Amino acid sequence: MFGLFLVWVFLLCVFPLSDTDFWWHLKTGELIWSRGEVPHTDWYLFTDYDKPWIDLHWGFQVLIAGIYALGGADAIILTKATCLTAAVAIAWRAAGNGLPASIKALLWLSPIISISGRGYERPEVLTQLFLAIWLWIVSQVERRPRLMWWLPVLQLIWINCHALFILGLVVGSCYLVDYLLRSWMGGRLGLAEAPAVPGIRPLLWCILAGLLVSFLNPYFEEGALFPLVLYRKFSIEQAFYAVRIGEFQRPIEFVRRHGLTNIYAIAQLAIFAVGAASFVYLLIWRRRWSPYRLLLFAGFANLAWEATRNANIFALVGGVVLCANVQDCWPPLFLTSRRGQRIAAGTATAAMILGIALVVSGVWGRTVGEGRVFGMGERPNWYAHAAAKFAGNPEFPPRAFVAHMGQASLYTYYNGPDHKVFMDPRLEVNSQNTFRRFEDILGRMAVADRGWEVSLRDDQGRLPVVILDSRYSRAAINGLLNTPTWRMVFADPAAAVFIETTLADRLNLPPADPAPLMDPDMAASPPR
Repeated sequence: MFGLFLVWVFLLCVFPLSDTDFWWHLKTGELIWSRGEVPHTDWYLFTDYDKPWIDLHWGFQVLIAGIYALGGADAIILTKATCLTAAVAIAWRAAGNGLPASIKALLWLSPIISISGRGYERPEVLTQLFLAIWLWIVSQVERRPRLMWWLPVLQLIWINCHALFILGLVVGSCYLVDYLLRSWMGGRLGLAEAPAVPGIRPLLWCILAGLLVSFLNPYFEEGALFPLVLYRKFSIEQAFYAVRIGEFQRPIEFVRRHGLTNIYAIAQLAIFAVGAASFVYLLIWRRRWSPYRLLLFAGFANLAWEATRNANIFALVGGVVLCANVQDCWPPLFLTSRRGQRIAAGTATAAMILGIALVVSGVWGRTVGEGRVFGMGERPNWYAHAAAKFAGNPEFPPRAFVAHMGQASLYTYYNGPDHKVFMDPRLEVNSQNTFRRFEDILGRMAVADRGWEVSLRDDQGRLPVVILDSRYSRAAINGLLNTPTWRMVFADPAAAVFIETTLADRLNLPPADPAPLMDPDMAASPPR
């Protein structure tokens, strides 16, 4: 059952490369390899070029640069799928080991669907792996206390791969609070008694060591405190970003706009509901509860509630908590007769086989949308490779305005850092003012208002190359086609490239045929 379950998880994560953030991560990794240094100020923008860049993703970027050099996109996809499968396998072992495997597999159905929804080639893949290891070690620490001293080592690696390293310390703090409460209550109020090991003092030293190693990154205290910057963006500044970037929306807002039509949203709501119900059942009928699990569930649920981008992180924790709660309810909650076990095993086996068949046949991809299919390589006609390469012509200005922030990563990958972009997906660098200017320029382009040009001329009076994607910038394309001072000199199903007419005449570049732009793959894009 466990093997069948992991095969399903792995196959769910095997789909063509489609995340646009991947390309700026890859470029940065290649530059770190070649330069032997990490960025401290921006490398890619001509607007916020003087802004500090706290790039805690540098370890992930170096890793994918090496993997991509060895095997291209296919190697990246397989590595990502392996990493997520490993995370789930470790999380599976972190709780509910007394449950029948069939029951456990059924409990993990909704969490796995939610995790696969953001199974992109991003640094958060490593965060899920490291978080799973934290959860597993904490589950073992009362029997094998020496394991906890691996946690500071894990934190040292984590902070140099992803800014969500703070989640490990959150897990440790939840367990510490649980241990203190159990020690004080002495088995009263429905709490289990605290074991003799690991003891308060070792726990405090371990968490303190994990906190101190957080400063061992290229940015020292700025890196250690960087999670606060990110949290501000999807909490205090959430109103600004949520209306512009789908992954910053709260789940409830997503449901209000689209209804319960998205399988990933349904899975996330199911984790909320079933997880909460398991706590209620334990408290009312068993008179038992776990502060550790309750704090974990509430804390990570809050993250997911603030922004859908955190749904996969919550799903991993939710799966562990749910299995632990159900094990405490066992056996009265479910039938334990041989017949009941056979029914559960048959149901779980059928669900796994059906899930595998749906993924491999492509039915699952068509159901969830987002242009997702089972397979390797890249999503067809999604990345603006050709447009980005063409726009890097040495005769063109070394700056570009790219209408889709994600596609700006392609221009950076092929032409950066010598060629700069107006804005890209790195919200830790791009300011809100830059974002507003970006939107204003697109709006003016759409109505053929040349007022946007004034602020974009460089010191030689040149305007940037303009790259407009075919799916989401049609209004801007029509606007520039109706602006005599601009000429479309390249077009394919993914994007169009415009330059000033005077430059096009000097280079003898005729107008491009717009026909390829008319029939792109109109499936919804991945987040951002």
